[in-house]
Amino acid sequence: MSLVQRRAATVAAVAGLFAFGSSASAQQRVNVPSQRGGQPRAETPYVLVTAFHAANKVLAVEAADEFRTRLQGEHSAQELFVITKSTAEKTLEASGYPVDSALSAVDLVELGKQLRAEYIVDGSVTKAGKGDAVHVQVSFLNKTGTQVLTQPLPAVDAKDVGEAAKLTERNLTDALKQMAPYRACIASLRAGNYDEAAASARQGIAAYANAALARICLLNAYSSSKKAPVDSIISVANQILALDSTSMLALANLAEAYGAKDDKQKELETYERMYGLDLTNRDVMRILIAKYSATQPEKAIVLIDKWLADNPADAEMLRNKWLLQLKLGRFKVAMETGEALAKLDTAAATQDYWDRMIGAAQGDSNNAKIIEYAGKASQKFPKVVSYPLLLSQTYRKESKLPEALRAARAATTIDPKDPRGWLLAFMSAKDMNQPDTAVAIAKSGIAAGADKEQFSAALLQIVGPIVKAAQDSRERADWEKALSASQSFDAAVPSPTSKFYLGLSSFYVGLDALQNAQKLGGDKGKDAKESRMKACAEAKLADDMWTNATIAMTSGGGGGYNKEGATSVMGVIQQYTDNVTQMKKTYCAAK
Repeated sequence: MSLVQRRAATVAAVAGLFAFGSSASAQQRVNVPSQRGGQPRAETPYVLVTAFHAANKVLAVEAADEFRTRLQGEHSAQELFVITKSTAEKTLEASGYPVDSALSAVDLVELGKQLRAEYIVDGSVTKAGKGDAVHVQVSFLNKTGTQVLTQPLPAVDAKDVGEAAKLTERNLTDALKQMAPYRACIASLRAGNYDEAAASARQGIAAYANAALARICLLNAYSSSKKAPVDSIISVANQILALDSTSMLALANLAEAYGAKDDKQKELETYERMYGLDLTNRDVMRILIAKYSATQPEKAIVLIDKWLADNPADAEMLRNKWLLQLKLGRFKVAMETGEALAKLDTAAATQDYWDRMIGAAQGDSNNAKIIEYAGKASQKFPKVVSYPLLLSQTYRKESKLPEALRAARAATTIDPKDPRGWLLAFMSAKDMNQPDTAVAIAKSGIAAGADKEQFSAALLQIVGPIVKAAQDSRERADWEKALSASQSFDAAVPSPTSKFYLGLSSFYVGLDALQNAQKLGGDKGKDAKESRMKACAEAKLADDMWTNATIAMTSGGGGGYNKEGATSVMGVIQQYTDNVTQMKKTYCAAK
């Protein structure tokens, strides 16, 4: 539990201790000790020192105590008021912390806020060498507005904590020389006087050569003014980072400046530094993912996987991973990721989502998934014709013709003017050996506005094999089948081809009838009368068939499709027409 959380649970215990309104109330709050200079004024800055970070808690507390005492001894209470140890410990205890706790920066800032500390010391101490020698590293934190800024102090190596406190106090005092110009810089920034802000910041840097805070204000002045050269921003940002390598503000400005210079490599490296400092910074990670995606998608996926390990319900990051997998052509895992995304966030299943998922299934040559995704997409977007069309095509590949026909029919309902649905339905019915259904579909498609030429070619796939079978067998029954198919073809899509097939089939049925009439008419036996009646019927059929053949061949079938074949047919008809006429007279006039 953080100090912020603990404080919420114990607010009643501390509510009355820390109200500010006057220097008298401030004294009551901190139980002012015997720090020279009397009472702190209202404008007096407060400094908070708590236990340092150390492997040994005794050393951590001792180093902090020595430093606090040194500050109290070197500074007047009206110049810099040092919050007493007892006050800090009471607040820690009220928040549920041990008094010897070395707090995180976040909790230090919260504690400092409660105690009205303008400067918050964040220190660490380690044993160095033999005896009591120590190495001390101290920074002080300053909260300006919503920003918590860090001013590192030079590291100190000393014979003991007393000497370390003495040297560190001098470093802190030197660092505080920048604060008056720094405050002036902040005031100018807030007023929008960027040139004045920059001038004040430079005064702070002149007062303290290692001034990180003054340089941060200068950086803000440069970036806010929009007039400073990019190289100036880069220079100041790098100066800050030389003093405080963890300054996110400096890194953010540096990355932006490199971007403005189109130095993509340094821009990327800077964002990588930022992310390395804060692995929970989602904004920086999003920038990195966007930049990696263009040139290093593999690194982007690794980054996302690390994030998702701790944040599995982050739908945005899961979607980024899915898109990257699609980009890399990892279709199988992309489908798995996409399915997980839709379960996590149902709103993610947009039309674009289904189009991409279908594309992944196609890339993986996975017909089962194509059918699954197209089916689900069709249910969610029932007016989008592409989904039932794809279903029909895929069902045909899987030899599931009834399903293919049903999906194609659905497509024709959604968009009757789209010829693809009609053609798929036609082909499915044809392959199911349902020529009547296929022809009916062709008629409906043409009536809806589909291209006749497309259906002419499609119908030819039905009629052509039937005519070929009749030519091979030379059986009248097969020619009658060919005639029926040709009639349907011609009724649906009249064309030179349909006319020729109609004429050819009619001719051969008529020829067979003529030959049969001749045989029946020559019967002299006891059934001669019945045979003559049959001969009459065959002769009439021959006459009708050849009349139909003549009409078909001369109305386009001959000239437009097979002129030579049509000429041969018409030559035979002309040669034997008189025979047909004579047979009708002979066999049909007999009693």
